[in-house]
Parts: sequence; structure tokens; C-alpha cells
Amino acid sequence: MTDPNSTAAIEAPEPSRLAPLFPGYEIEHLIAVGGMGAVYKAVQLSLDRPVAIKILPREFGEDASFRANFEAEAKAMARLNHPNLIGVYDFGEVEGMLFIIMEFVLGKTLYHSAHGIAIAPEAAARIVVGVCQGLAHAHEHGILHRDIKPGNILLDQQARPKIGDFGLARRIGTAVHADETVFGTPHYTAPEVITHPALVDARADIYSVGVVLHELLTGRLPAVDARPPSTICDCDPRFDEIIRRATHPVPDLRYANAAEMARDLRAIATPIPPATAAKRHNSPATGARYGANPSGARPLTSPAGARPVVSRRHVATPANSSNNVVGLVLLGVGVVAILVVLIVQWSMTTSHPAAPPVKPSPPAETLTPKPPPAVDHAPSFQPKPAPDAAEMKPKPEPSPEPEVAKTDPVPPDPMPVTPAPAPVPTFDVPAFLDHARDVMRQKSAPVIATHDKEIEKNYDSFERQVIYKYHQIDKDNRGSIEAWLDKLLRKWRDNGKRVPKTLGFPPVKPSWGGGRGKGARGAVDQEKDFREKVGALHPRYLAKQVELDKKFEVNMLELAATYIRGPDLQIERLSDPAEAAAVAQLQEEIAATQAKPLYFTELMRGIDPTTKEPANDANPKAEGKPEAKPSEDPNGNATP
Repeated sequence: MTDPNSTAAIEAPEPSRLAPLFPGYEIEHLIAVGGMGAVYKAVQLSLDRPVAIKILPREFGEDASFRANFEAEAKAMARLNHPNLIGVYDFGEVEGMLFIIMEFVLGKTLYHSAHGIAIAPEAAARIVVGVCQGLAHAHEHGILHRDIKPGNILLDQQARPKIGDFGLARRIGTAVHADETVFGTPHYTAPEVITHPALVDARADIYSVGVVLHELLTGRLPAVDARPPSTICDCDPRFDEIIRRATHPVPDLRYANAAEMARDLRAIATPIPPATAAKRHNSPATGARYGANPSGARPLTSPAGARPVVSRRHVATPANSSNNVVGLVLLGVGVVAILVVLIVQWSMTTSHPAAPPVKPSPPAETLTPKPPPAVDHAPSFQPKPAPDAAEMKPKPEPSPEPEVAKTDPVPPDPMPVTPAPAPVPTFDVPAFLDHARDVMRQKSAPVIATHDKEIEKNYDSFERQVIYKYHQIDKDNRGSIEAWLDKLLRKWRDNGKRVPKTLGFPPVKPSWGGGRGKGARGAVDQEKDFREKVGALHPRYLAKQVELDKKFEVNMLELAATYIRGPDLQIERLSDPAEAAAVAQLQEEIAATQAKPLYFTELMRGIDPTTKEPANDANPKAEGKPEAKPSEDPNGNATP
């Protein structure tokens, strides 16, 4: 079974071929194969126990430095003993192939169990807590894993996680050579593993665990969907902060160790009973976070079947029962007195004109007897005080007192209150990003210029070799090649002077030729010889170009991490709710930079990633790869 979560798979030897090399084991079948080796199910005959045997590719055994590190790390891993780590029993070398004999776990990898599936948040938290606990044990013994991913986490039949495949493990603090190959799995590997391999420590494994947690919750990698998990799968928002901290591009801003991350996840994986949660919420003395018990104390609940503890001074006994009766009587008298006072106050406010309220009165439909009479030209039907009514009775004309009411400051028809406008953000995000990009362009300009120069230099050398091979052909037999080689060279140059992935030679036409050249070979033979020579030198220059592109990508990833740091710090400063829109824009910029590898590079080359047009007054050809015409293949693979 090939692990799709790994790099290109090696060619695994047949079990029958390995049997003579392991006389103490009965090799049953192949379990999995990946870029770092093949794993077989076997039985250790002396102890009659199942084991897993991993065979590494031969090229690893041929590397003396790798073999020395492998031996030291295998011995260190054999000393590890933790339920969340796969045990290492033995190691060695057979026929130039390094091998490790490990504990056999009956189950599936996390990749095969949950790839592309969003699992329950509590289950995801529980699994990753186990992974963190295993890593914490390995880190305490000075071992880095360096390749944490779902394919290297096994789930036993009880769904308990076990970390395996320590093939890339390294002692913490081990020196890294400048020419050493950087291993890892894309999207799971921390940025510093590529940019600063000599400075990698335990926090690189924590980064990978954060990616795995995001993938378990959402079914997607952060590189595919960088939104917080709670916005994707409606999980507990506390997951967002844990993942943001674990996968921060800057190692210093991640969890200091795996045990800290396990502690925060354990708070989510262990739900609080409703009664306990209510006690914690209502108690002013509790200082623990929701769902956590950082002090390690027992939960604030009584053991099952135990009676609740009640303060003695509140317990009614025969001796003080009379005191309780007196207290109840006094309490009842107090309640009655309060009600009497409230009734008197209410009667006074309804029998005498009230002072004008400070706030406008509500509309007429909602008026109560408490406010003063509404001003209107129609006769008022509000009840008047008795003395005033007696004085007004014998008079034929209305009393002037209603006129006094007209001067009441309360408007008859209060204007509807217009809601206050939403706060306008004051932080200028476009200006901030423009400034940040200008600063980063100054820093990235030397990197881009050096890369473009090296790419062009590599291509020029390749083209000179092609032309040199062409001039080695007899002049009489060059005509059949010259007809298409000149067009092909022009296409390669127009493609930014990059070595094409495939040469794009036209098919050989046997009808060509007729002349006889040096060595009594015809034009067809000499063209075939030319094609073979160019085809032999092409892989070397293409590999050099790939190496330069990879080096450039690593440099740009490092600069991108620096660029992200600016918006990230600014988000922390924007605590005002009015700046929510600005924070969202900054978060979108961070997500775009993390999710799209070319996004930052295009920005630094002065190209708008959304339109592919020059940004500002940038040179449209700054990228060194002008857009090909619709009829052309940018790789130069089409037949001229």
C-alpha cells in the first residue's frame, strides 16, 4: 500500500527476497511504502511477537553522514518509552540498506482513517493531545521527529494515537551541514526547516501538529483554506487560538513545548458537566478558564452519592427554630412596608403634575397615566385635580391652566430617534499595506535580481552547449536541423531565458538527408546524434534551474514570513471594535500570503496578483517571464 501522504514511493523489495536477510524473523507481507522506505509485517521468532520492519532506500545507506546520524538517533529512540510513541526494538544494515525493527500496531494511519474528513472536535482534540504527549516525551529526551503528518500517526483499535516513522528524527542541537538535504512533507513542514535548518528545534514539530489539528477539524489543510476552523466547521473558537499559536510563522510566538499545547487542548477535550459549569460561572472566587482546571484540583462537584456540604449556621435545628420563625415574620413585615412605600409614591405621582421628563416622551400609543397630559387642541380627557376642577366649573370659558400646559417643554409628537451611525474605522489598511510592500520590495530586490541573473546565466550556458553541438555537425548536413533549431531557440529566449522542461524537438523525418557527411554518415544519422547529445546535457541544466528556483522559493518564504509579521502585529494593536473591518482586511492579506505561494513573489516583482498586471509603475517584465502568446507553449514544448 502506497502512502499518498508521502513523497515519491521507492521500489520495495519483495518479502521473499528479504527473508534470507532476516533469519530471526518471518516476514509476512508489505504494509506500506513511501519516499522514506518500505514497512513490512513480520514475526520475531524468538519472542513470538509481531513487529514492523522498515527498510530505508539504498541511497541513504550510501551516505556516510546519514548512516552515522541514523545509528545515533536509533539508539536514542530505543530509549524512548511512551504509550503514544511506537517502540524501537533494533536497527542495523543489510546489503547496504538501513533498517529499523519497531513495535507493530494493529490499526490504520490517521491519514487512511480521516483524510479529507472533518472529525468530531472532541475526538480531534483527544487525538492531538496524545500526539503532543508523545512528542513532549521525545523532546524531553532530545529527539525531534521532523516529519509529523497524518501518515506517520497510527491509531490502534482503541483509536489511541501512536507516533511512528522516526526516519527523519534528529537529536536536538545537532549541527546541520550547508549542503545537507532538507527533508519534510510540504504544507506540514515549518518554515524555518527550509529557511534556517540549523535553528530548528522542538517548535518545528509543534507547527506540524497545529497543521494536523486544523486538518482534522476541517478536513482541509491550512494551505488550502486558511480561515479559522470555527468559521469552517463551527467548532469551539478556542481551537482557533490554539492553532494560530501552534502554526505561527515565527517560532518564538508558538507554544514553547508540546505539553503546553496538550494542556490547552485537554480543556476542550474534557467537557465540563452543566452543574459544574454553572457553579464556576456564578462563583466570584473561581479564576479558572472555562473548561480548564489548571491547578489540578478536583472538579467543584461532590462525589457520587455524597450529601452536599452546608454551612452549619444555616442549618435549622430544634434549638434555633423559634429564631427562624421570628426572622420570617420580620422579613414579611419588611416586604409589606416596602410595598406600602411604593404604593404611596405611585399615588403621589398620579395625583399631582409631574416634572417635565428629561427624555422625550414615547409616542401617544404607548403613553401611560404617569406622564403629563399630551398637548393637543382637542379637549383633554385626562383627570384633573379636584380643587382646580371646582374653580373651573362656574366659568363659561376654559380655564387658562390648559394654556399653561401648552408651554410644557415636552413635544407633542416626538421625532423618531435616528440610530447613531456605525463607527468609521480610522486605520488606513491600503496605505499600511502599500508601505509594508515597499519596504519588503527593497529587501527582496537583491534576492530577485540574483535569482534572475543566475537563471539567465544557466540558460545561456545551456544554449551555448546546444549551439556547440550543432556546429559539430558537418556543414553539408546542418540544413535539416537549422530549419527548426533557430525557431526553437527564439522560443526559449522569449520564454524568459529558462531551460524548458522538455526540449520540444520535432519528430524525426526519415525522408530528410541525402548528403553524406563526416564518418560516412548521412544527415539523418547526424541529426539523431545531435538530438542524443542535447538530450544528454539537458537534464543537468534543468536540474540546476530547479535547484535555483528552490533556493529562490526558500528565500522568498523567509521574506514572506517577515511580511506577514507586520499585519499580524497591527491586528494585535487594533482592539477598537470600530476597526473590525480593518482587521478583516489584514487577515485576508495574511491568508492570501500563506495560501498562495506566488502571491508574495508577484507582489515583490510589482505585479498585482489579482489581475497579473503591473502594480503602480512597475516593469511588466520584471518577473523575467513575459506572458506567452496564446498559440505558444510557455515551456517550449510545441512543435515549431
